[in-house]
Amino acid sequence: MFAEKRGFAAVGPLTVCLVLLACSCASPPKAAVPETVPETVEAPPARDRFIDKLAALLEAGDIDGAIALFDTLSPEEAELRPNRRLRASVLVSAGRLEEARAVAEDLVNGDKSDVESRFILANIEGAYGRTKEQRRLLEEIVKDDPSHVPALNVLGQIFINAKSVSLAASYFDRALAADPLNMDAMHGRANVYRLVRKANEAEALLNKAVGLYPARSEPYSERGRFYRENGRLTEALSDLDTAKSLSPDSYWVSYDRGRVLLETGEKREALEEFDNASRLGPGIFIAYVYSAGIRDELGDVDGAERDYEMIVRLRPDYYFALEGLGIQKMKKGLYAEAARAFETAYNKASGENSYAMLAAINWLKGGGRNNELKAFVGQALRKLDRGRLDYHVMRLFYDFSGEMDVLRRVDQEKNQRVKAQMLFYLANYYDIRGEHLLADKFFIEFRDMKRLDLVEWRLNEWILKQRNIQFGGGGVTDHAAAVKKG
Repeated sequence: MFAEKRGFAAVGPLTVCLVLLACSCASPPKAAVPETVPETVEAPPARDRFIDKLAALLEAGDIDGAIALFDTLSPEEAELRPNRRLRASVLVSAGRLEEARAVAEDLVNGDKSDVESRFILANIEGAYGRTKEQRRLLEEIVKDDPSHVPALNVLGQIFINAKSVSLAASYFDRALAADPLNMDAMHGRANVYRLVRKANEAEALLNKAVGLYPARSEPYSERGRFYRENGRLTEALSDLDTAKSLSPDSYWVSYDRGRVLLETGEKREALEEFDNASRLGPGIFIAYVYSAGIRDELGDVDGAERDYEMIVRLRPDYYFALEGLGIQKMKKGLYAEAARAFETAYNKASGENSYAMLAAINWLKGGGRNNELKAFVGQALRKLDRGRLDYHVMRLFYDFSGEMDVLRRVDQEKNQRVKAQMLFYLANYYDIRGEHLLADKFFIEFRDMKRLDLVEWRLNEWILKQRNIQFGGGGVTDHAAAVKKG
């Protein structure tokens, strides 16, 4: 249905921020012991320290609160390089990329050897989707600092996304050589093993990460996803249950639990998890894909419509969502809106001629102006080979004549998939013309061909249900004769 843009070692802005925070919390060098021990001064409680407050806010996902916290620093503290670097990283997490760039560039201009600030600049490029520039900056970092594990991990993920698994493996191996206990590097290397079908090696690394970090949710989440992909659903759910108990507000844990529950047939429980994921990450589109599909199957037209609209808003290029949205609009009798959805889907995927015909059907049902319909159908016809059956069926919606020739062509069509599709559009053609009994014959015959792989199948089943047609199969094979008989 889709390709997930997420890997085992994906490094997001918040992760980068926490990495830099860890660097800032590193222990300072030991000072010489004075000859005279001064009177003991009680240290302030940890929660009162700036760095601990910042860590707590970031862990809680309160990015706005983290940014506001910098205003509590004195001017001298605010100018310290580690604090400026942290501020830039938090700004990246808040999506205020140009503000973050200004801070990071100022730091780099003051010290070209500041690889952490250069790492922030690299991730700003990544946030903009400028992967080529991000990669260049990261490669310069690891050239100057071969043991910069976060940069090595991000490079590994970049090459996973580029399907260059051997290069990805080399970067994760370098990260593990520098830090054998690095959790992200272990997850990334396990993902490479998974991609090259070395399940045993992948599982061994994931087990190691779980053993090393039993209080962290990520290792359980990663191993749970691995188990799901390998059909070990009971183990997957167990790991994801643990991950959820450790990180109840994790989008990806809820999403992955939803995937497992869906595969075990627990649709309503899966829907709850996908809805929870969408609540936690309303700007991430993928959970809506699954919740929309489940609601569609369960007959929740309003809910499916709402989810498909959200997907279209978040991913306008995802034409499958426009298809789903058009179907829900059609079910609700909102034919003009359905026509617009299918037309937009066709404009984004012009090879899908069924979208053009669905748009035409809804245009006619919604009382659209004939000149606009003819302009749209005429444009679609110009893209089709005149020898194809769908050209002749689509032309019916342009001329509203010549159906006997089209019916003979349907009878002679050898491709059963194409034949089934065209039966559905013929049914709608006759329905629009008011010849409902003849339309029913074609709706039933389409169903009897059992082409569940077609988008038209779901609509056809809904139409038959609306017409209270439960049984069919009249044995009609000569469509021209059927039309003559009425």
